[in-house]
Formats: sequence, C-alpha cells, structure tokens
Amino acid sequence: MDFLNTGVRIAGLICLMGTIWRVRGWFSRSWLAPWQLRAHHAGKKKQWSLGRGMVTKALTFLQDILLLGRTARTNPVRWVMHMLIFYGFMGLLLFHALDDQITLSLFDDYQPTLNPWQWLRNLFGLMVLAGVVLAGGRRIANSNLRALSRIQDWGLLVLVAAICLSGFLLEAGKIISPAVFERMVEEYAGLDQEEHRALQTLWVREFGLVAPAPISLDPAVLEAGRGIHEDSCATCHAPMTSAFVSLPLARALRPMAGFLNSIGGDRIFWYAHVLLCLAGLALLPFGKWFHVLATPANLVMREGRQDSVAPDKALPRGNMANGLGLDACTRCGECSLHCSVRPAFVMLGNPDILPSEKLISLRNLTLGKPLDNHALETLVEGSRICTQCMRCTTICPAGIDLQRLWMESTRKLHQQGRGGPNTDIRKFPPATWARAFSSQEAGITSTPAGEGLADRRASFWSCIQCTTCTSVCPVVAVSENPTRDLDLTPQQIMNLLRMGLKEETMAARMVWSCTTCYKCQEYCPQNIPVADILYELRNIASTRLRHRRFQHPSHEEVS
Repeated sequence: MDFLNTGVRIAGLICLMGTIWRVRGWFSRSWLAPWQLRAHHAGKKKQWSLGRGMVTKALTFLQDILLLGRTARTNPVRWVMHMLIFYGFMGLLLFHALDDQITLSLFDDYQPTLNPWQWLRNLFGLMVLAGVVLAGGRRIANSNLRALSRIQDWGLLVLVAAICLSGFLLEAGKIISPAVFERMVEEYAGLDQEEHRALQTLWVREFGLVAPAPISLDPAVLEAGRGIHEDSCATCHAPMTSAFVSLPLARALRPMAGFLNSIGGDRIFWYAHVLLCLAGLALLPFGKWFHVLATPANLVMREGRQDSVAPDKALPRGNMANGLGLDACTRCGECSLHCSVRPAFVMLGNPDILPSEKLISLRNLTLGKPLDNHALETLVEGSRICTQCMRCTTICPAGIDLQRLWMESTRKLHQQGRGGPNTDIRKFPPATWARAFSSQEAGITSTPAGEGLADRRASFWSCIQCTTCTSVCPVVAVSENPTRDLDLTPQQIMNLLRMGLKEETMAARMVWSCTTCYKCQEYCPQNIPVADILYELRNIASTRLRHRRFQHPSHEEVS
C-alpha cells in the first residue's frame, strides 16, 4: 500500500470517528437536556416527520447553502469571500482530488493536464486564495473583529491557503523539472537521442521546462520537436498558457530549477501538498473546521427561519437542534459586531457578553468540560447582560437560534443558583451585606469618593420624608408587605443615605427590584434624583460583587 492510500485511510478514519463523536454530541448535550426533554414532550403531538416541509428544505438548500443567501443579506463582502472559497474548494475537491472517482467516470477522455481541467484547476485554486485573502484582510482591517479572532480562525485560513499554494508549487515544480520530463519521455515516448533533444527544445521554449544543458536554437530542431509532441504528447498535454497561475510561478522558480531538481523538489512539493490535504481531512471534525458540515445541516433544519423558537415549544428532532446549533458557528463575528450590548463589553472587558464568545463557553459547559469559578461567573455575567433583542439570531449567517440558547442557558444557570448579582444579593439580608461591603480593602472603591450621587449630600439632603416617592412607586404598590418583600422603601433609603449609611442600602431588595420607571423622581416635590440614586447603588454593589474586593458573606453569618 503506497503512502497516499495509507494516509487517506488514516485521515479518513480520524475524520469518520471525529464526525461520529461530534454528531453524537448533538443528541447528548446533558447540560441542557432536562429542559429540552420537557419541551419536546410538551409538543409531542406536533412531532416532526420526514415528509413535512421537504419543499421548504429544498429551497433552503438552494438559497442558503448553494447561493449563501443569508450571508449575502448580512455582508456582501463576506458573501463574495465565501462564494470564492466554497465554489473554488468544491471545484478542486470534485474535479481534482476526486478526479478518478468523479471526473473520469463522467468524461472518458479526462486527463488532468488537458483543458478545460488544467485551466479550471488554476481557476479554482485562485478563487480559494482570493477568498482567503479577503477573509484575512477583513479580520485584519476590522479592529473589533481582529480582537475576537482566535488561533482556530487564523489556522483555518492558513491551512486552506497552504493547501492551494502547495498545489500551485507542485504544478510549477513539475513544469520546470527535468526529472519529471525525463520520466515522462521514458514512460510514454521511447525516443532516440535526436528526437529527445528536439522534444526537449520545444518544451523549453513553449512549456516552461528548464533544461540541464543549453538547447539548440535551430528552427528545424524546434519543428521536429513540435512534430514529436503532436504524435506523443499532445493527446495528454495542453499548452501551458492555460495554467495561468502555475506558469508564472514556474518562471519565478527558474533560477532555483537546478537546486530543486537536485533535491527532488517535485517530490517534496508533492509530499507537502498531500500531507496538508490529509491534515485538512483529519481536522475536519474538530474546531471551526466542522462548520463545513454542521452549518448546512443547521440551515436545512431551521428551514430558512430568522426568528426564534419559544422555549415552551418543541424543537424539531428534540435536543438535536440545540446541539447542532452549538456546532454550526462559523465564528464570522457578525453577531458580536452587531450586538446591542457590545458597549458593555467595551466597558467591562468580559468576552462572554458577545454572542460568538459566549457560544464557546456554553458549548464547553454542555460538553461537560470543567470551568473554574471565574469562567462560570464570566458566563453568568454575559448571560445576564444580554437583552435578548434577537439581533444575533436575525443576523447569524449560519441560521443558529441563538435566542433560544441564551434563554435556556440563562434558565439553567438560575436553577444552579448562578443568576448573577441580582440573585446573589437576595441570598442574605441587607445587614449581612453591609458588613461584607464594609470589610472592603482600604483604598479600593468601585466609585471614587464624592463622585457619585449617593456620596453627595446635596443629592438627598433636602428630602423631607414626605413618602411621595414611596406612594407612587409601582414596585411598592404590588407588594402586600413592603418591609418584608423590599427591606426598605425609597424614602427610607434616602434617609439612610442622609445618615451616611450607604452600605446598609446597597443590598436592599428595593434597590434591586426598582424598574427605573422614574415616577419617584418625577413626583418628588424636592427634585431629588431618587431613581438615579437607586440605579447608582445597584451598580456600585454589582461592581463590588463582580470584582470580589471584600469578604463574601456566608450562611453562618446569617444564622
């Protein structure tokens, strides 16, 4: 068994096993499974069948997969980029890599060195390279996207480009190689010395060959060589001008032709090209590569929808839809670039605020990968800040139902007691949190002293405790027992602030239940910015919780 067949079998086996492992994960995302199963059983009467919506799926395949319609609506530059890479790579795969299985079975007279195949091979390779250049340039030119790009994003582009470049180098190396020419003549022509010299002269003049010795410039020798070429070579070799990428590259390599011939450069290029192709095949199920299979599957599953499936509705194929969505991400970054809470990421620096980064953390969590406490808190904060505006779901070119993933993951995190500051603050009474906040390290404050409204006596000093803010507050109105449910009412918070007891107010449930409707502030006869102060207190406490700059309270303190 030769090197190529052995390599294909090994890489193919790795690809197959990896694909089975990835597809199996679509049905066994244990972290989200319990709610998924309930949702599935709730909609059992509307089970998805193979015959339903086949026309819609066919149209989705045509529009969103073959024509990349969703990508075109998102970003025309990305559409051009992906069309070049997609159709260029598919052309190389079908009519070059699989030529013995596909092209030869369709065209009996197929030869890779004849036209249109030689010309198409150069065209497809150039298309892929142009697409890769556009993709890399887009990531470099856009500073926001560049900051989000990871090793796998660059690695995929580098590997695809290396496969095409090594292919062009292989063809260029063959064009100039005397060793390749000698093997061809020996195997197919069987010429004597004069005929060999004449054919070599023609190939040097018209096919880019670099001869090891000076050639004859006699026109008669050239014509004799052309006749021999017509008899022995023309049925398999088209003019090299159709190799419009490889031929200029071969001319650039001419000064190195002797050195390359001495070290077997054509064989080196062949092994490099084959190894890179085998690496691409073996890596297909891993990382970003897998979107080649998962994204089309997700688009067909979603049937071209741009909206979200409500959490109380059954998903097609049960839990598969969420698992497939987690693997379908192409990491194009469009969701993060258009995220409505991106300014929060700029201020806080938490990558999990952005959809593309949060999806990675969520995928690791559903796969059961251990996440440390910091990573979990980062995910919780990103989930909490999300406003579920559906921008990411609408714009996603892979058709992922991100809205549902965020809603389900947020619910699951809440079930595990990880709801962020709004949940943590309610675990202990305000007095306990006041002692914790007071234990903060000296000199470290979330808001510089005197800069916040809650630190300025002028903000609330004119409060006359008329209870107007409490009377108009809708949060107080819906509570049967405000003292029990809210700890403090708005005017009581203002009174504590007047006494300099800011830490005693920050954990009050009134502060964390405030809807910032601004009724208290609008109706206050003294024009006190009550709502702004409540909002500031919540943010100060949230910042302190986020940075954990104090001794966290424990249940023992409460008991």
